[in-house]
Amino acid sequence: MKKILLVEDKRGMRVMLTAALQEDGWQVTAVQGGNQALEELASEKYDAVLTDVCLPGRISGIDVLHSAPRGCRVVVMTAFGTVDMAVNAMKTGASDFISKPFELDELLGILRRICPDSPGEMVGKSEQFHEAISRAKRAAGSGMNVLVMGESGTGKELLARMIHRTSDREAGPFIPVNCAAIPANLMESELFGAEKGAYTGSSEARPGRFTMASGGVIFLDEIGDMELGLQGKLLRVLESGTYHSVGGTEELFTDALVISASNRNLKELTEKGLFREDLYYRIAEFPVTLPPLRERGEDRLLLAEHFLKMFGGSILSPCAVQAIENYSWPGNVREMRTLVRRACVNSAGGEITSELLEFQCDCSEKAVSSGNLREESAAAARKREKELIEKALEVSEGNRTKAASALGVSYRTLLTKIKELGLEK
Repeated sequence: MKKILLVEDKRGMRVMLTAALQEDGWQVTAVQGGNQALEELASEKYDAVLTDVCLPGRISGIDVLHSAPRGCRVVVMTAFGTVDMAVNAMKTGASDFISKPFELDELLGILRRICPDSPGEMVGKSEQFHEAISRAKRAAGSGMNVLVMGESGTGKELLARMIHRTSDREAGPFIPVNCAAIPANLMESELFGAEKGAYTGSSEARPGRFTMASGGVIFLDEIGDMELGLQGKLLRVLESGTYHSVGGTEELFTDALVISASNRNLKELTEKGLFREDLYYRIAEFPVTLPPLRERGEDRLLLAEHFLKMFGGSILSPCAVQAIENYSWPGNVREMRTLVRRACVNSAGGEITSELLEFQCDCSEKAVSSGNLREESAAAARKREKELIEKALEVSEGNRTKAASALGVSYRTLLTKIKELGLEK
């Protein structure tokens, strides 16, 4: 079980965070001050530290950060008006920061990304998987901008983090940006920062992600969703390392390495005029493709057993094993992680059956032809995809923006899928 040190002086917040972290599988030690935190770090080994920047007494969250041993991931929590402190924390070794108030799911997502349960949580032994990992390792030593391609759920961000950890920029920050999740009118200030009063509600200067990523890596996830006007400004940064904040006149500089990712075919987008060709060649100096799980035959059971161990499950029934092998996994590794985790909870320590995995796969058949299997897998994938989208729309009461966020896809992708699957009303 992963161990985390929580440093938070407010009792209510400390109790709430402790409960949420324990529910997510962490072994939590919670303290209220910096002195206690330093004592813990000197006597115990932790996988991660979650600390407020501002703590009572002479020891601050930044001091706690500097005391964390190498390899221990640190997330700092900031309140309004302390963003500059968070930026400094990122520059001096913090893995990420989160601004209060925040959603618990957002925090847990950050912790899962920066402190996975095994090295990069990149598990596999298939030829396709090892080819991707080999290319990623070569990319890490190249100093070139990397483009990670693959379907949703294949582990593109995990691979990007692995590249960062094995490069000469490991000591620098890793700054993720989801290009599909941030509205187009806010993306420029998110990337490049904004001066006080630059736009409505801008009551203080805000540093951009490129500023935070100096000396490290900026990860542009789902870059294919970036609007064309902003693509030109990004190209300038890649060519010269310079940019301007929104409302600013001073030329700023960054030496951040750019790792981009997309589940869309960017070459096709360039041919359709939806993505700049010159930008494509800049971000794809070293392309790496992650294969979908359906093409990683021997890895499916290996991953299932890995997640089973991670979430404290028992054993897989023969029917569950066959179901895992036959299912097409349209949601890839992310879907498997979710289904196995839920099955472990529902099994209460007992055997994991195919029913507990909650997908349909007829285990009574001893064998099927490869052609029929592909057809059945495609049909099952389409059915599952339709069910997931229908459920997300139902939970969000028809709000497609919320549904897209819940599914982890862009709004544009969701609209395309709704049309393809005949879900338009």
